[in-house]
Amino acid sequence: MKSWRSRIGVVALVSATMPALCGHALAQNKPSFDCGKATSAAEKAICADPTLAQADADIAGKYATALKMLDPRAGKALRDDQSDFVSYRDQIADFNQDTPKDQQTTDLGEFMRDRATFLTGIRKPKDTGFVGTWASIRGTVEIKVSGAGKLDVSEDVANPVSGSGTCDIGGTVKAGKQLRLVDTDDQDKPTGFVFTFRRDGDALVVEQSGAGKDDSSEPPSCGANGHADGTFFPSQKP
Repeated sequence: MKSWRSRIGVVALVSATMPALCGHALAQNKPSFDCGKATSAAEKAICADPTLAQADADIAGKYATALKMLDPRAGKALRDDQSDFVSYRDQIADFNQDTPKDQQTTDLGEFMRDRATFLTGIRKPKDTGFVGTWASIRGTVEIKVSGAGKLDVSEDVANPVSGSGTCDIGGTVKAGKQLRLVDTDDQDKPTGFVFTFRRDGDALVVEQSGAGKDDSSEPPSCGANGHADGTFFPSQKP
């Protein structure tokens, strides 16, 4: 049996340790910004929820790591992509602000965790080629080898909050310094739109050009206000 002195010693040790453990937990749940200066609905929601605060801190850390990994041009593009993420994040928080939890269409925490996963998956490309998975806040581009001198290209992008502005394109193209994908309709006839894929340092840039026969600015492969152009980053599932 332990003496009363031993029991007091154990209690004292636990009491002395608890503040340190609590302080560590609080530090882990501290967001990347000063909550005293929080103004937007998103910032206030993050400061009020330790889980969201931790997600924000995770995003900030992984974002900083990705920036150090990529070359300056891709880094600038990632900064723009991060700005888009913040804009979408703020939209979600604004939508959810006066809506009961069970009626919210988009979960802010899940959206933030997905962003952290995306940033974790960014990789320094091994070469200047195209093959691989490329991702951004709007979606992904998949490029695979398809026989000698050929590549299969597919792109699936949309507004991550509303789901609008979708664009789902794909086809087999000739390998080269740039990839040129001619958009076709259900009868495999050109629609007037062309998608160009080119490398810009560590990033992949997609550019959309052309117009439809009726002067439409949106390819048939895309929904209303849909567009395929954008910058994507080499990615793999963490």
